[in-house]
Amino acid sequence: MDVRLDGKFIFITGGTSALGRVFVRRALEEGATVFFTYHQNIQEAKALEALGAKGFQVNLSKHTEIDQLKKEIQSLTRHLDAIVHNAAVVRDHTIQNLTEEEWDEVISIDLSAIYYLTKKFLSFLFKKPGTKILNIVSRVGLQGRFGEANYAAAKGALISLTKTLAQELGKKQILVNALNPGFMKSHMTESIPEEAFNRQIQESVLGNISDPKEVSDFMVYLLSDRFQHVSGQVFHFDSRRV
Repeated sequence: MDVRLDGKFIFITGGTSALGRVFVRRALEEGATVFFTYHQNIQEAKALEALGAKGFQVNLSKHTEIDQLKKEIQSLTRHLDAIVHNAAVVRDHTIQNLTEEEWDEVISIDLSAIYYLTKKFLSFLFKKPGTKILNIVSRVGLQGRFGEANYAAAKGALISLTKTLAQELGKKQILVNALNPGFMKSHMTESIPEEAFNRQIQESVLGNISDPKEVSDFMVYLLSDRFQHVSGQVFHFDSRRV
């Protein structure tokens, strides 16, 4: 089955993350024009720009920077075919040791920024029918996880936000879905103890972890014209035991 993104304008946050950078490359290969945000990884951002993507260094917790981002993208295009909310941070501690600053930071970037950016960028999606919003979520948002109260709360709320926006934007022919990419190596998992990391593998019925390349292939399909009649869903791209 031929799945291409020719002529599509795609915007993704967290474009230099483990999943983000692989997806940006795949989307470019499939013919898309790609805009991405990043926070600190300038070297990876330059590598992606060398391939043809356009990067924007943004602190997503600051509304003023999102406002400026919108202006800069408006100077390049009047519409977007898809928005992928991928950027996220973790600050793991049990509730006794979790500071208010750590709670606020995770909620701000992993949830509130998505609300604000979506609200600000809707005008890009209203230009044509069949545009899409894809929210990257986590199984933690459904099941919780020891030491991740802030991250679990943010991802759980994002799943609910996905379903709500699907209802609100459906009449505008905007598809809103969420994707749990499963457990994979990334900057967010670097601090996980080896024992805990191995436990994630053991919980997989296949005994492995997710591959960003395979996840990106699925994301390309979700954002292609082949996928047009499903909204409000959470897709689980993992082999974890339920």
